[in-house]
Amino acid sequence: MDSNNTKRQKTGNHYSNYTITSNNEKIDIITDISNLSSEKFFNNYISIRKPVKFNIPINQQIIQLNKFKINNLINTLNYNNNNTDNTNNDDDENFLLVEKKYQNGFGSGQKRIKMKLNDLINEIKNGNDDYYLTTQYDFDDPDNITNDKEEEEEEEGDVSFDQFSDTSSIDMNNFHDDFEDIENDFNESINGDENNNNNNNSNKNDEIMTPEEVEIRIKELYQPPLTNLINKPEILPYCPSFFNLIPQQINLWMGSTTNNEKQSNNDHFIIDESKLDLGLGKQIPLTNEPEPKPEFEPECEPESKTLTLMGTSTGLHHDHADNLYILIQGKKRFTILSPNDAMKLYTIGNIYKIFHNGLIDYEINENSSNWKHIRDDGAIIEEIIYWKLDKLRKSKKEKEKEKEQKGGQKEPKEEDEKGLDEEEEEEEEKLLNELQNHIKQYQIQQQQNKRKNLNKKSNIRLDPPNFSKIPPILLHLDELKNNIIRKKIESFANKFFPGVLQLNKLKVWLNPGEMLYLPAGWFHEVSSFGENIVKNNNDNKENLGTTTKTTTTGEGEGEGEGEGEGEGGAHIAINYWFIPPNTTKFDDCYEDNYWKEDWEKTKKAMKLVKDGVVSL
Repeated sequence: MDSNNTKRQKTGNHYSNYTITSNNEKIDIITDISNLSSEKFFNNYISIRKPVKFNIPINQQIIQLNKFKINNLINTLNYNNNNTDNTNNDDDENFLLVEKKYQNGFGSGQKRIKMKLNDLINEIKNGNDDYYLTTQYDFDDPDNITNDKEEEEEEEGDVSFDQFSDTSSIDMNNFHDDFEDIENDFNESINGDENNNNNNNSNKNDEIMTPEEVEIRIKELYQPPLTNLINKPEILPYCPSFFNLIPQQINLWMGSTTNNEKQSNNDHFIIDESKLDLGLGKQIPLTNEPEPKPEFEPECEPESKTLTLMGTSTGLHHDHADNLYILIQGKKRFTILSPNDAMKLYTIGNIYKIFHNGLIDYEINENSSNWKHIRDDGAIIEEIIYWKLDKLRKSKKEKEKEKEQKGGQKEPKEEDEKGLDEEEEEEEEKLLNELQNHIKQYQIQQQQNKRKNLNKKSNIRLDPPNFSKIPPILLHLDELKNNIIRKKIESFANKFFPGVLQLNKLKVWLNPGEMLYLPAGWFHEVSSFGENIVKNNNDNKENLGTTTKTTTTGEGEGEGEGEGEGEGGAHIAINYWFIPPNTTKFDDCYEDNYWKEDWEKTKKAMKLVKDGVVSL
């Protein structure tokens, strides 16, 4: 069959699960998890890829919420606590990678800046809304990002991970397109592993893990500054009890949004008609959000009350992992759209395939130049090939050892090289050819991208491929009070983003202590609103009539400063990411053992740290 025809058959939209049927649809809300089994949650939500909100009592919270409030974070995290004077401690480990606001929002491809935790917290407490703490990846480190001139001087054979890829942590640099180099390098790797195991009297299930690998794995799971909580599962467990998915990572999200007296009405939203995009950036209008009904005031009428909020936006995007989002402080609004509409959402990258479970793969081109193709559980294809080759070679070694033991002596080398049966040899050759093709295609595309980029004089960095070009305001036009501006933006939307205004979407509000489960591939724009904005609106009794109940302290109540003191409009969340399932079987939700084996290594790393064998 022609390879191009095969490619066309494999691409496109294969999503086959839950979708939003109308803008009037409401998200499911779980109010009690005391009897929620992981099997029930998997069958009702995970397997059918259906988002769900949690609004559960204090005594059922899966983390200690109060420990993560802005005034308690320093003590809770114990992250470089001995270096609060900021002197003689400039190691990279002491810094966090922080997003700087760009075009009135966050989530862009701009370089991150380095900050110490204490400095960031102080900025947030002082009401500075220019910074946002999100994921912590080495490839986001500005010291590791080469400039255009350096990139041109790289060797043609060098390849690197996309700095925005969420799908892997394994370094796969130093690929070569020479088939023999690939095979020889792999043989050396396998032989090296075998020698290490023999020298340490290890069996095949007890491979040696270096302190460096332990530290890498722990920091990938408990991303800084959460790393030291590996030893405090009572504060932050690595996985909620009702999830059967493999954990990928846990992140702390933290920023600030403050009220500006000059922006007390929707007149603050401006457009620049001299620009093709109207200068919309990631602006969002002031938001009128219905005030939630207080838990113990059944006689009130919250439907007639609203909170006027000013926030910042992440921009519309999707992730490559299943997401459990827990709000600690502030207020969040998720605007979510189904993976089924991904082709209509004008992503930065060109979509190659939407898998049945909603995971999205991208073309490798100038819009996502360092992307690597993935399969439906987020694993990078080349890594899967290496993993399969590794298993084949180890199987060969085991068979050779068995023959030696039975025969009493080692067979001649000629016979030794024929240890694989014909099926295994064919499979190995097939995998090596597949790996070679992937690498060659990648390198060809890299060279094409480099030539295209040389013709571009702009130094503006693209947003990640999984982000949408759609300005967030198009998702919230109903909240824009200026009719003249709204009509101009509607015309802009219909011209440059036709069909977007007609798409079905859900808007989900989260208050402190509430959670949202969002499957991989679901697009979401997150608007963040600070704690002091909510409190200031609550104090305006003439406008609101009642107050919002936000008491979610749980264990550790009374720590830090007084409630609301020095919080600077903080909004804080804990975010769990999980490997997306690629089967609908509760007991076997992954089609092979790739991620299971990787998770066993991470669990081993956690045990080594907890037992004191390795210190972080």
